Amino acid sequence: MNHYIQTVKNYLSEHKNIFLISALIIVILAVMAALFMYNSPQKHTYKATNACDLFSPKKAQDLLGEKVISVDTKGVIVSGDIATSKCSYTDSNQDTTKLRVAAVAVRSGINEKGIQQNITEFTNSKTGKTVEDVNDIGDKAYFNQTLGQLNVLRGRDWIILSYGLGSAPETNELSKNIDLAKNLF
Repeated sequence: MNHYIQTVKNYLSEHKNIFLISALIIVILAVMAALFMYNSPQKHTYKATNACDLFSPKKAQDLLGEKVISVDTKGVIVSGDIATSKCSYTDSNQDTTKLRVAAVAVRSGINEKGIQQNITEFTNSKTGKTVEDVNDIGDKAYFNQTLGQLNVLRGRDWIILSYGLGSAPETNELSKNIDLAKNLF
């Protein structure tokens, strides 16, 4: 047994430079891998917001009355870095020129790239003479009178609300859309 121990000691002594270099290379590789992982962008994936979870039939009844008709509840559709969903309700008025519509569309950034895309496109869509900033709703908001829509940037979501006459969205009132937004969040 002593002979084997002595053989190992001799081998280690003769090859100690190789062992030191190998250990140094392993340490350098481990440090490089740690630095690479630390500096790599994080790839978070977020759950998309479903518009019909945000805008429930009960909330629609509060706005439109007891008899509401659900129009669009297809769920969430993912395309690239953005997930979209829509949820809309109408009242039960038989006269289509007086039909009131309450609608919510949500664009969710499902990762960091999608969130940045939402911010950029939200900002770029805020054009025209009939657009006005709205304070105290979400992170940023504006009302587009021509379309009758309140656009809200809230966290990773771009939420588009519309409440008023379905036949004439340009008559939608900002105050009614703000009430809808406050009812949702």
